[in-house]
Amino acid sequence: MSLQARERMVADYRNRFQRYGDQPESVGMSSDGQRFRFRKLMEIGDLRNRRVLDLGCGIGSFYPFLIEGFGQVEYTGIDLVGEMVDFAAKKYPRARFLCHDLFAADLKETFDYVLISTVFNYAMTGSEDYIRKLITLAFKHCTRGLGFNFLSTHANFTDIEMAYYDPAQMLDFCIRNLTRKVLMHHHYERADVVVFAYR
Repeated sequence: MSLQARERMVADYRNRFQRYGDQPESVGMSSDGQRFRFRKLMEIGDLRNRRVLDLGCGIGSFYPFLIEGFGQVEYTGIDLVGEMVDFAAKKYPRARFLCHDLFAADLKETFDYVLISTVFNYAMTGSEDYIRKLITLAFKHCTRGLGFNFLSTHANFTDIEMAYYDPAQMLDFCIRNLTRKVLMHHHYERADVVVFAYR
């Protein structure tokens, strides 16, 4: 991602947060859309007492879903938007939140699972390169598995503000560059795809 694209994305999400506050719309989601994406990502495995990195955590909305589903999770959320990170840290003091750019400075730690929800829905120049680079980097930080979602090019509709990816190409990329242990659920609802890549 270019510096210009990064700054544009951060500014866009900051503006959304200022407009919508503690609502899924701050990250471009509806309540229903956010809920079903979180629940699908939680199918990656038993996350109870596991170290979980929520990459692109926004206002930390995934955290209470994980606690409700698994009881106890050692959660870390990372996002580029400082205002969102500060809000999440105050709302969920038992979780850990960081304003951090993995491309600028790599984290010196690993997690059992890395989860990425709706980060790749944002349309921008170079989105194909961005998704490949970020999942490659994210996979280096997991010891058990990586879960991420995106919108399929086989959608029944398109939105110019959203990014879509060819699921066959994404599956091939993951198998060739991450691991052969890959599960893909395509179009399980709407135009969504979820990928689970395991160690």
